[in-house]
Amino acid sequence: MMQILDSEKEQKILPLFRLAFRPFFLAASLLSVVSMLLWGLFWAGNVSLASYMYSNPVWWHSHEMLFGFTGAIIIGFLLTAVQNWTGNPGVRGWKLAVIFAFWLVSRLAMFSSSPHLIWMLIDLTWMPLAAGFLAHPIIIRRQWNNLFFAPLIILMTVLNALFHLIALGLIHTPLRTVSFATVMVISVIVLVVGGRVIPFFTWRGTQTEQITRIKWLEYAALVPSWLLLLNVLLPLPAAISAFTLPTLLVVTGLMNLVRFIRWRSLSTVKVPLLWLLHFAYLAMVIGMLLLGLHFWSDSVGYSLALHTLTVGGIGCMILAMIARVSLGHTGRALQIKPLMVVAFAALVLATLSRTLLIAIHPALTIQAYVVSAGLWAFSFAIFTAVYYPILSEPRVDGRPG
Repeated sequence: MMQILDSEKEQKILPLFRLAFRPFFLAASLLSVVSMLLWGLFWAGNVSLASYMYSNPVWWHSHEMLFGFTGAIIIGFLLTAVQNWTGNPGVRGWKLAVIFAFWLVSRLAMFSSSPHLIWMLIDLTWMPLAAGFLAHPIIIRRQWNNLFFAPLIILMTVLNALFHLIALGLIHTPLRTVSFATVMVISVIVLVVGGRVIPFFTWRGTQTEQITRIKWLEYAALVPSWLLLLNVLLPLPAAISAFTLPTLLVVTGLMNLVRFIRWRSLSTVKVPLLWLLHFAYLAMVIGMLLLGLHFWSDSVGYSLALHTLTVGGIGCMILAMIARVSLGHTGRALQIKPLMVVAFAALVLATLSRTLLIAIHPALTIQAYVVSAGLWAFSFAIFTAVYYPILSEPRVDGRPG
């Protein structure tokens, strides 16, 4: 009787709002396509497009890719995963629609308006709402090992507020300081989630021997990550941070590299859903190491190191994860269409264009920006087109979700 009632209730909900991954994965991907096209055209010389970038292109690019895009993917993933963790139904229906509406209105404002306190308040609403819906079932089930995700979302909200205060001219904190802190928060989330799922996905996807998690190595990889985050967030004296920041970046990178080496990456070459995950995690590691070198000696450019981490690490991890999660949570086989392999390859090329091409030919920096932005837009446009019916239609097996 309960299953019948649940099924009847589910049928009354628009499929797009039956679980959080559906609207957020789809809309965030489309957002990144439009945003990257504008960004590429701006660097190609269409400076008049700045009026569609919250009147501040660099601020807008950083903010929308970190919060509008990546933040939405994180929320969509966590509000979906919490149902599996706890056994409690995930947020859906009108409650999910309200969270999504705040996100959507904020994004439209970022495209068409100038900085205003109203847009700030609207944009600071959707993440705390999501954090509340995430924390509630975790607390009920006393799954304290997953509760830390909710404070991290609140932390991202605080950083989002700082972004807006900078845009409004109410504080004079350097944008780079706040954006770097945000990248570190996101990086910790990626390292934690990636470390949990990549070995499991690899084992199941390659049908090889199970990859065990060595407790001391997990601590050795994650403890420096959390210390790195604290180093970035706490107001340490510059003389101390000048030593601890690069040290923690390098240690985090090296320990996660050791962790990564055990995951049998070569066995994933013929499985696109897996090799992009492995490429992304390796890019995270390399990005951490390059950032460490930058802060040690400035021997590596900040932008190159940062975009190794953000485009290659976070961006590729997102595409690989949403491609897999969307199939699994809609009752489909974990097999992607050939067109998605093209999307994966395009995003890898976007990473190399934004990093390696500039390192080899600095004179082509502006052209590399344009090419990388175009390849990113192409990649996520493919995802949006291929996954629109998957995300907007009911599960193929008739189950809720």
